[in-house]
Amino acid sequence: MNAPLPEAPGGPPPPPDGDGTAARLRTAVLRLAHGLRAPAERHDLTPSRLTALGVLSTHQPLRVGDLARGMGISMPTASRLVDILVAAGFVDRRPDPQDQRACLLALTPAGTAVLDSVRRESLQDLAARIAALPDDQLDVLAAAVPLLDSLARQLAPGDLPPPEPATRPTNRLRPRAGGDRPR
Repeated sequence: MNAPLPEAPGGPPPPPDGDGTAARLRTAVLRLAHGLRAPAERHDLTPSRLTALGVLSTHQPLRVGDLARGMGISMPTASRLVDILVAAGFVDRRPDPQDQRACLLALTPAGTAVLDSVRRESLQDLAARIAALPDDQLDVLAAAVPLLDSLARQLAPGDLPPPEPATRPTNRLRPRAGGDRPR
């Protein structure tokens, strides 16, 4: 009963969802991700370099193959990426005591510091923008976060287990005027 969607002249077919929700969400998420990368770009960290540091921060030490699987990239790409991060002083490569033919990767203190700095700057900028939202929009955003997190986990490449949460998540993004009750 559902006929294939016609291809638009000179472009891709329209999105399969009638109201374009998937296309609008994709565009919004990409723009948000781009804006959050600004601190990383100041440290000459591409998205893949930043991802590698993030994976290592929660799952170190790792072999190069495990990093490649965790990032959803090929071994040669991961090896080149590791070479760059080692040369920058962000990652340390040492022999694997279980297998002398392999090496283990871990963040250096400089790698930890740059990753912490990028995360802190990104979070501060995003938190400031969220804090400026009107309460009704803040409520909608807070309610959407678990759904967005679920979608992200379904779409994310790699096969590393999710990191253990450092703290208990909260739905409270900022206190309401006249009270300090959670949302």
